[in-house]
Amino acid sequence: MKGVVFNVVEDVVEETLPGNSWDDAVEAAGVRGAYTSLGSYPDADLVGIVGALSDSTGLPTDDVLRHAGRHGFAHLAGRHPELLEGISDLSSLLAQLDDVIHPEVLKLYPDAQTPRFRVERREDGTLVLTYESERGLCALAEGLVAGAADHFGVDARIEQPRCAHRGDDVCQIEVRTP
Repeated sequence: MKGVVFNVVEDVVEETLPGNSWDDAVEAAGVRGAYTSLGSYPDADLVGIVGALSDSTGLPTDDVLRHAGRHGFAHLAGRHPELLEGISDLSSLLAQLDDVIHPEVLKLYPDAQTPRFRVERREDGTLVLTYESERGLCALAEGLVAGAADHFGVDARIEQPRCAHRGDDVCQIEVRTP
């Protein structure tokens, strides 16, 4: 996993949790903790850190990931505003994840393994994102979608009615906007 993901999670933890929560989680997870944005690190490091944060906060790991994603979107957008150039709304962003955003991410981080999203729009306007990744970080993706909605000032209702972690064949994130 690219170090930028660790950096964003660290920023969120330091911004929203008390004291030395990040350092304590790194220590509890037994990982190195020195992550550079361009480096690549074992997925297990993030899993361990999130698990330690879950233990220390009492929140389920999926809630920790959603929190990191929601608050982390602003940090990602701040680090790489060029990724959002020409995108003026949430629907456009979500529709362009695999065709525009992820190819641009790969220009910045050529060895990144980005998730894949199939996006469909239902007749009622609901966007359905089918998440595909070996990492299984659909809760983080759900949080990033919520953070993107915040970024664009959209009051979106975001749900994940299907999830591989609950035994479904795929993970799907539904986004409803007024």
